[in-house]
Amino acid sequence: MLTHKRKKVPEHVDPDLPIVPMLDMTFQLLAFFIMTFKPAPTEGQIALALPKEEGGGISSPSPIDENKPLEYVVRVEATDDGRIASMSLIEKGSAAALPKDLKADVQTFSNELSKISQQLTQQNKTGKLTLEIDDKLVQAYVVQLVDQAIRIGFSDISPVPIDPKKR
Repeated sequence: MLTHKRKKVPEHVDPDLPIVPMLDMTFQLLAFFIMTFKPAPTEGQIALALPKEEGGGISSPSPIDENKPLEYVVRVEATDDGRIASMSLIEKGSAAALPKDLKADVQTFSNELSKISQQLTQQNKTGKLTLEIDDKLVQAYVVQLVDQAIRIGFSDISPVPIDPKKR
């Protein structure tokens, strides 16, 4: 005679998880992180002049504006790996048609801006600096150039792409 043994089905066992101590620990950790949280200081502000919006009201500029700032344009070309390849400086609207070559040297850039700043101070005029930046230029170089210009005394600085369609 064949007898079949039935497997015994084990009884259902509830796991013994102490929920209350886990909740206590969770709230203690939450309180700890809230009390010790120190947000990072905000980044320094960079004073920039944004380009004027297209359109707007019709206005006629005065034929001679004595207080109009002199505009200088620095064109910054980049290498394929994002470094400065060359820089050139020109005064917008000046008779000198050829831009001044600043090479790829930030110190030369700084020296030329210092000369311009001194001339502007002597003439009691202000200057506007436009940085035409190549798309491939690494952001650290852009910040370095803007920082140098601010340290020299320029407050109206506009970094823009070289391509006028992207402005």
